[in-house]
Amino acid sequence: MNYRHSFHAGNFADLHKHAVLLALLEALRPHRQALTVIDTHAGAGIYNLVSEDQARSQEAERGIKALMAGDLPGVFEPLIEAVRGLNGGAETVELYPGSPWLIVTAMDDDDVYIGCEIQPQVREQLAQAMAMTPTPTDVRDTDGYRVVGEESADLILIDPPYERRDDYERAAQAAAAAQSLSPEGVVAIWTPLKDLETLDGFLRDLRKRTGAEVLVSEARMRPLTDPMKMNGSAMVIVRPPPGLDGAVAAVAEALVEVLGEAGAQARTWRM
Repeated sequence: MNYRHSFHAGNFADLHKHAVLLALLEALRPHRQALTVIDTHAGAGIYNLVSEDQARSQEAERGIKALMAGDLPGVFEPLIEAVRGLNGGAETVELYPGSPWLIVTAMDDDDVYIGCEIQPQVREQLAQAMAMTPTPTDVRDTDGYRVVGEESADLILIDPPYERRDDYERAAQAAAAAQSLSPEGVVAIWTPLKDLETLDGFLRDLRKRTGAEVLVSEARMRPLTDPMKMNGSAMVIVRPPPGLDGAVAAVAEALVEVLGEAGAQARTWRM
């Protein structure tokens, strides 16, 4: 699977991932004096929704723009506020915030953000986006999978493009390495949802390697009948903080209700 984010920015998977991410940051805040966040595959930070890529894919039209054109479920309000803020309060959405922007703009002064990005052009865009925020950030030209085994963090976001066959395995390995280094840390992993066999295999491997409790949120936007399509999105959270389950379930349910096709389904469960 080749997941070029400039084509897909603002699609249903981003809405799922980012709304859950903001709920996770809010749930973590009462339990941490200061947060250190490592973003293993940070991306560009900000995405242009009027670009040639978006004109071809139309994914934001069926994602963030469709969501904002209807009756907005309250669970998406933090994300919508961030989107409007990035667009100067305008209802017309031309820019979409990636995970780095959402994380950093939700941070306090004592928090630390480490964004890892190995693609030079994308990393330059990330550095430019982070320079626009008031919070100091650490943008690195490094393999994020390795960083999580070397530096402790309160929250680690693992969001690879799944271009490599071993991305699922490396994500599970990184979660285990992070847990060994920071036993109280939380790891959030986004995965595409194409078929249940792939997700179930990843979850078994993750549980075997970490032995930790895992919260899984699935937004199945259509029935999982064609494994060649991205039929949905999953957020997998290792060592979820208290009070997160309801917010995560509400995100998946609202997303499926507002943007899902016939036969769409939301599932949130622990293993």
